[in-house]
Amino acid sequence: MKMGQLLAAGIALSAASLAYASGGILLAEFALHDHPDGNAAPPFYGLRLDNMFGSGIGSLSMDHYDNTRLFVYEDNGSYSMNITGMLYGGLVVNNAYVDPHDFQIDFWYHLNVSDTGNGWVVDGFTTGNTGTMTDLDNNSVYTLFGKANDQDRVFEFLADGFRLDNDTTSWVGRGWLTPNSDGSNHLGGSQDWLFTATAVPAPTSAALLGLAGICATRRRR
Repeated sequence: MKMGQLLAAGIALSAASLAYASGGILLAEFALHDHPDGNAAPPFYGLRLDNMFGSGIGSLSMDHYDNTRLFVYEDNGSYSMNITGMLYGGLVVNNAYVDPHDFQIDFWYHLNVSDTGNGWVVDGFTTGNTGTMTDLDNNSVYTLFGKANDQDRVFEFLADGFRLDNDTTSWVGRGWLTPNSDGSNHLGGSQDWLFTATAVPAPTSAALLGLAGICATRRRR
């Protein structure tokens, strides 16, 4: 993939995330990384999508481009989360990618988001929690929805060190996904998030917002 395409995609995803800030308060920004304890690793990944790129394990790395972010917003007492960035991967055979591609993810949890005091969780299936993943090598677009588990939990982003050895405080995101708008899933295997996260200092988020404003001003001239 050409560098110009990657840069354009990166600018687009940043603009999409920052645009929502005008309709809500940006509470926090997190840099996302591959979790070291994924059941299908290696290769390590932050998003697993079995049987979506062919028959078998499918996974996508967040560390490859190292620009995937999770943004948390608050608007009149309601919370939302946006996961956006560049991913790399595809079908996995013998612990290695087969014909890996570049992807741009833009996923929103708009509804049923709750503050637990130790992070945020999403409960209950709704088509309002959805997003797209675009294959930047062939322009294929995958639509995904948050899927509820047996306890009606859709997504968890908590500072609890989930599946990290001797760690009870690091941020970890995990949740279930489906390509079906009715909340069902018949793909087999696993389709879910599993990533670690580190908080991005507030000045960085503010600087990005300022940069977006400067760019908008220049475009209007």
